[in-house]
Amino acid sequence: MYDLDVLTDDQRAVLRCLARGHADHEIARVLGFALQRVVDEVADILQRLGLPDRVAAVVFAHEAGMLHLPFPR
Repeated sequence: MYDLDVLTDDQRAVLRCLARGHADHEIARVLGFALQRVVDEVADILQRLGLPDRVAAVVFAHEAGMLHLPFPR
């Protein structure tokens, strides 16, 4: 079970960007956030979801179906 309700809309947007492989400075630019806000949001996402690191957050996002990537040919 993937409880995305514990995240704010902004945090879900940050997590989607993170799962797409964006670095913090890229997430800040894409979402129009200050870099420190992205850093803080990532830390809060990890804490709220009980995840140890960014890699686990990326796996979580993919397993939760947050991204719909095309299958490779």
